[in-house]
Amino acid sequence: MLKIIVAHDKNRLIGNGSLIPWHISEDFKHYKETTMGHKMIMGSVTFESIGKPLPGRTTIVLNYDKNYDAQGCEVVTDYMELVNRYKDSEEVVYVCGGASIYKLFLPYCEELIVSEIKGDYTGNVYFPEYKDLFTPYKIDERKEFTIIYYKKK
Repeated sequence: MLKIIVAHDKNRLIGNGSLIPWHISEDFKHYKETTMGHKMIMGSVTFESIGKPLPGRTTIVLNYDKNYDAQGCEVVTDYMELVNRYKDSEEVVYVCGGASIYKLFLPYCEELIVSEIKGDYTGNVYFPEYKDLFTPYKIDERKEFTIIYYKKK
């Protein structure tokens, strides 16, 4: 099963270039606890911004260059290969960004876990519109953000 995990502000802002516009320790902790022990799909820009595979998780990097090297990760050049591998699987696999990866996988995901960050931020990278495709089923209010769990309609 494919799930998206993302942090965005009220305008669906997720980044400023390759940087995250906020630093909220509690959200990083939530991200780590949620993804620990699972496979994660991300684009090469997101992977390079992190700089290494995250411990305790298997990282799959989507890059269309067959010669792309992401040490310690599986590199896949066709996103539909990943969709076909995991869409109907019992295994939970998290799609972790960036914007173009989210857009590709959004129609195939069963669930979204959205940390909606409070406050106003500046940036130029946005998460795609999704509220017509998904409906919220659980809300977890935190001091600096709200975790909203969505299921596909």
